[in-house]
Amino acid sequence: MKLSPTQAALVLNALSGIGAVACRKLSEHFGGELSAIFEASSKQLAGVRGLSAPLVEKIADWKKEFNLEREEERVDKFGFAFIPFFDERYPALLREMPDAPIGFYVHGDASALQTRRSISIVGTRKASPYGSTMAYKIARDLAAAHWNVVSGLARGIDTAAHNGALDGKGVTVAVLGCGLDIVYPPENLELYRKIASSGGAIISEFRLGRKADKRSFPKRNRIIAGLSAGMLVVESDERGGSMLSAGFAADYGRTVFALPGRVDQIYSRGCHKLIREGATLITGATEIVEEMESVASQPSLALEFGELPASIPAAKPAAPVLSGDSAKVFAVLEAGDSLSPDIIAERTQLPVSAVLSTLLLLELEGHVIRKTDGSYERK
Repeated sequence: MKLSPTQAALVLNALSGIGAVACRKLSEHFGGELSAIFEASSKQLAGVRGLSAPLVEKIADWKKEFNLEREEERVDKFGFAFIPFFDERYPALLREMPDAPIGFYVHGDASALQTRRSISIVGTRKASPYGSTMAYKIARDLAAAHWNVVSGLARGIDTAAHNGALDGKGVTVAVLGCGLDIVYPPENLELYRKIASSGGAIISEFRLGRKADKRSFPKRNRIIAGLSAGMLVVESDERGGSMLSAGFAADYGRTVFALPGRVDQIYSRGCHKLIREGATLITGATEIVEEMESVASQPSLALEFGELPASIPAAKPAAPVLSGDSAKVFAVLEAGDSLSPDIIAERTQLPVSAVLSTLLLLELEGHVIRKTDGSYERK
């Protein structure tokens, strides 16, 4: 059968060994038409630059590894959704990542992923009473200040952060290192349900049934970092998942915060190391909000965070000099029009994937603005 673009992304996401880089090469080679990948012969696939022989074989015989029909049935049964990278619901922050996931499964409200007002809170599973209390309080206060809290649903700091955000009447997002149909740790089943039913979301890039392991958690951690405008580390040794997450956050250009602890405690060492290396020392949510709200006043982030303050003149920029796809996309965004990527693709006759990458470039260059409903307009 001919696969739809979403089905094609679902299959690519499920096949082991095919990550963001390979998917990008395949998409570019086939003009953004993911469905064409699974209609191509092995010889045609072998012509994709950088695609190894084992991956060619894996794609050609994908049905041996993945039961698409069963996966779709289970996604529907559980009330989940799968959001591929070309979907309008795919978070803009994730698109900024060089290793952004091909797609991900979501349970709950996918709109919780669309804002830049997100702070991730990570830390050790073996949290001290001090660490758990501080993670809870900071998350609660961030939620009260209308900032989403992102974490990993793990024991310790993650659990405290999610609970704090919920008690602060806010939105929290949990990123799993296993399939969305697996609750890990099992004692967080009720928390899992609360997050999904209170305006938040549970997400995972892993196919259903995939159990967590040492390889899945680093992949999970990069999404936690990518999905947030800033990251707070609360209690961590100098090595471990939280420090890896902080490294991802720094690489992605996110602001890294660290909570100081007792100098004689092993799980303070990581935070102190981050502070020595330039992370911002904080003692509460107020300092995070103050620093991040100042970032919010920058014109390039004005749409996500609200109107520009009166002290910053909102001068109309001169028309940019563009060429190629950028010129085509910008041309259809006439003054006053707000168009979805699908409509832009239809009017420009460009693949949706090409339109999305072009829109991201135009957004980063300050020529267009992405609205909260996923549409775009000239700045």
